[in-house]
Amino acid sequence: MNAEQTAETNKVSPELQALRARIDKSVRVPVLYFITTAVAWLVLSVFLGFIASVKAYYPGFLDWDALYFLHYGRLHPAFMNALIYGWGFQAGIGVMLWIMARLCRAELPSSRVLILAGLLWNVGVTFGVISILWGASSSVEWLEFPRWVWPFLFVAYLLITAWVVALFKARTSEGVYISIWYFLGACFWFPWIYGTANILIHHFSGAAVFATATDSWFTSNLILLYFVPVGLGSVYYLLPKVLGRPVHSYQLALIGFWMLAAISGWTGMQKLVGGPIPAWMPAVSAAATVLLLVPVGVVALNHHLTSGGFLALVAVSPTIRFTVFGAMAYTVMSLTLAGMSLLSVSKVTQFTFASAGFNCLAIYAFFSMCMFGAIYFILPRVSGCEWPSGKLIRIHFWFSTYGTVALILCLFIAGFSQGFSVQNPENWNLSFLGPVEKASAWVRGTSIAWGFLLVANLVFFFQVLLMAFRLGRRVSDGPTLFPAGGSH
Repeated sequence: MNAEQTAETNKVSPELQALRARIDKSVRVPVLYFITTAVAWLVLSVFLGFIASVKAYYPGFLDWDALYFLHYGRLHPAFMNALIYGWGFQAGIGVMLWIMARLCRAELPSSRVLILAGLLWNVGVTFGVISILWGASSSVEWLEFPRWVWPFLFVAYLLITAWVVALFKARTSEGVYISIWYFLGACFWFPWIYGTANILIHHFSGAAVFATATDSWFTSNLILLYFVPVGLGSVYYLLPKVLGRPVHSYQLALIGFWMLAAISGWTGMQKLVGGPIPAWMPAVSAAATVLLLVPVGVVALNHHLTSGGFLALVAVSPTIRFTVFGAMAYTVMSLTLAGMSLLSVSKVTQFTFASAGFNCLAIYAFFSMCMFGAIYFILPRVSGCEWPSGKLIRIHFWFSTYGTVALILCLFIAGFSQGFSVQNPENWNLSFLGPVEKASAWVRGTSIAWGFLLVANLVFFFQVLLMAFRLGRRVSDGPTLFPAGGSH
């Protein structure tokens, strides 16, 4: 078997339908737990992001004695860690569990260990975010949680990985689907990069430059070796499933996977070009980042050939619309990463809002939109009911789209304004606030964008809660699609 052969529209035997029902029942509790808690963290993180965006240009906002912890220096890392570890990981785990069980055609023997791991994960993230707001941040990007928190997350993820591997070993399907390759890669790569980074930074004393280099390697590989595999794994499952046709080329898919695996570990140091580290390290990372465009092109070509001529479903299917947006954002993200690795560009974008713009492009425009598409497909199958409102799904999509695009554009324009001002100090009369004032108008625009995203995710959270409590529409009424004329 060379591709995902089973399409959603294909006629299936009663035996396979019964097996799918048993699989969905076996994973229902952990999948609903991870997805529901993930969306709750998403709402909280976007709310923190909104406040942080206002604080960036108006520090007096909510400047009350009782809210002393709402300073930009605490809000921004709290927002990013809640988005990454609260939303990103739990949404990815919920999606991986369901798709792995379906592709392996294996029932989950027990969900107790997974729920325990989920509770342990949420305890760690909760204490971590509170510690950052309290002022106990480690000040290491994306590793701001106090050093005693990371073992909680590490153990919890190992428990989850063990159950994903157990599903793979218990598979009754023939062959190994490409989505499984990506999910297993994410399961094994994250403990490696997370454990290595935490041990080297928090438990081995050394030069600050060494810790900074390690952190740069970690942040880059967290995107490329966790968020990218989970996002692409869901795309490779959902596109052929909903469109009703197999992946165009299993060989192309494997080339994309193995090139991602081989090249990604060399990236990260390009962000430190011009810094006090050996010049060959940023040069090698920059070359590896540009070389990643090859597997990106392979993946984009495979997706295009798989979906070519069948994308009319974008007008009606929430799953396809979110998934296609995420797949396109992956290509844009990769091109942007390669561009920012060039010396002529990086010397402008270093230490500016452009870095935050790339993070939002990777984690929200690509990964989160892919997860939204997967969740819209998965929840009706595990909850036994359909989404309550197509109009609310439409609001979620368009507010997410406008908010995401506006946020990324504002951050990149603000970043380049900062960078060019620093490069040309005569334009701001050697005033330290000159570059900040140059970017101020665009930073204000990010608050509007975050407002759009907050509305979108409140609507999404409301529908997810209804689905979790099985208060949606009856399945016999048919799937919830975008309303007529809902393409805009």
